[in-house]
Amino acid sequence: MWPWEHLAFAYVLYSLTRNVLSRTAPSAQETIAIAVGSQFPDLLDKPLAWTFGVMETGYAVGHSIFAAPFIILVAYAVAARRGNRILAGAFAFAHLSHPVADLLNRVLSGRAVDLRIVLWPIESPPPATQGGFIDHFARYFIQYVNAIVAGGLTPQVVFQSLLALAVLALWLFDGAPVAADIWRGVHAQRQQ
Repeated sequence: MWPWEHLAFAYVLYSLTRNVLSRTAPSAQETIAIAVGSQFPDLLDKPLAWTFGVMETGYAVGHSIFAAPFIILVAYAVAARRGNRILAGAFAFAHLSHPVADLLNRVLSGRAVDLRIVLWPIESPPPATQGGFIDHFARYFIQYVNAIVAGGLTPQVVFQSLLALAVLALWLFDGAPVAADIWRGVHAQRQQ
């Protein structure tokens, strides 16, 4: 799954949950926590595997359901120090959505679900092909384009398109967090 898809998936789930349970939209800070949390597993695992060769695959510590409680505890400690514990909740929600989205993506692309990608260190995920970050990015991009050209409206493409529309609609409904704050700041500075 692409980084923006992880972000979109996490934002839609978090925003819907926040709007339904507390009748409030995510704040700009929560949106940033969602962005970081939704990318964290890949930001940790992919460089360790693809760039440094520490892991055999891009699914290890960051994707592990066994490491998640420790990662979330660290996020909670950081958020508590900043005096805003809700950020830890947003980060945790997004972080946990990442491996779920990876598994869902496998289903939508017609591949078998391989739970080994979330069971590190108990189970080792299948080894990845060799190469650096740029090599993997180029390979995944080419596969993505080929899938769209060859298959047209596959379940994966339909899901990705609906997800993009849902995140845009929700983000606008939520008041465009982050962008609206930046706009207000720029506007306030111009009036001074």
